[in-house]
Amino acid sequence: MKHIRAVSLDLDDTLWSIWPVIRRAEAELYRHMSERFPRITRHYDADDLRRVREEVYHSRPDIAHDLTESRRVSFEVLLSEHGYDTQASHDLIERFLDLRHEVELYPDVVPALERINTRFEVVALSNGNADVARLGIGCFFKGQISASEAGVKKPDREIFQLACATLETEPDAVLHVGDHPLEDVIGAQQAGLTAVWMNRSGDAWSHEQQPHVQVSDLAELAALLIPENDFLQQQENI
Repeated sequence: MKHIRAVSLDLDDTLWSIWPVIRRAEAELYRHMSERFPRITRHYDADDLRRVREEVYHSRPDIAHDLTESRRVSFEVLLSEHGYDTQASHDLIERFLDLRHEVELYPDVVPALERINTRFEVVALSNGNADVARLGIGCFFKGQISASEAGVKKPDREIFQLACATLETEPDAVLHVGDHPLEDVIGAQQAGLTAVWMNRSGDAWSHEQQPHVQVSDLAELAALLIPENDFLQQQENI
């Protein structure tokens, strides 16, 4: 790890568990839609709304990299189909984004980010639509690259190159950390980065190409990047 000078971090399922957040957000939004747009919810349950979103995602490759827009268009489709003003899709997506940011960080995240920040600049790199500033952890990041802003999503090489440009560091000196074997690990390796697989669930690796490193949480990563003796010495010198 001595060649590493900067870190890029995935967000969903790396810093928090995403599906409980999404399920809760979708359930709360469905309750709101039942009050505001009852003609929709009389014909669709919450699972149906998810299927409409997936249909939009697969039928609109031009916006497949932008999960926010893809979900907003699914609201637009439903509103139009049931005779409502499609402009309401903007309010619905804003409500969803508010709910989507009600995440519970894994307990290791903030202490590990504090430790990593003593030596490395960090950028957030995500296919999702979380904003680290809205989550109160923006202070740990030099910047954030999202697929919607990049115009491509992981594992596309270009999004990793944007992260390296933000960090002002060559790819071979950047460590990318994420939970997804293809999007994070193999994608990062193909872009020339060192890749760490965040395996919080203890899953078996199922690809021929191996991650450079595997960790079970961010504390383990921080300890690899900054050994305990080095970290304690840094604290004494502050």
